[in-house]
Amino acid sequence: MNVKRWLLASLAVLVVIAALDMFINTVLLTDLYKQTASVWRPPQEMQQRMWLFFLGYLILAPFFTLIYTKGYEPAKPGLGQGLRYGLYVGVLLSVLPNLVWYTVLPIPGVLAFYWFLGGMVESIAAGAAAGLIYRA
Repeated sequence: MNVKRWLLASLAVLVVIAALDMFINTVLLTDLYKQTASVWRPPQEMQQRMWLFFLGYLILAPFFTLIYTKGYEPAKPGLGQGLRYGLYVGVLLSVLPNLVWYTVLPIPGVLAFYWFLGGMVESIAAGAAAGLIYRA
């Protein structure tokens, strides 16, 4: 494993996931969150716990990239490998949690669906970033 490339790819994955996650949740889904305000913590409480989001990003990014490096095939284009990997991980990380949240929280199905789509976009974009940057 090329540690320097892994670290650079991890940083790119971190930036991609954090930026997309913030955009999706603070811009695209704002109206749905307002419509379901009774389900969520008050904004002040969420702000106090926001460090947990960033901790999650810091844990996810290097492991996402590490797993990518284990299946990396030097003879194949990185972008294609990254997109495929992102698709697989997106399905793995998005289907079950969003079905569970829809089952246990009183949220509209469209919100769970948008979370699924957002997770897929984030994962595929992160896979593309890892694929473009990591080379053994």
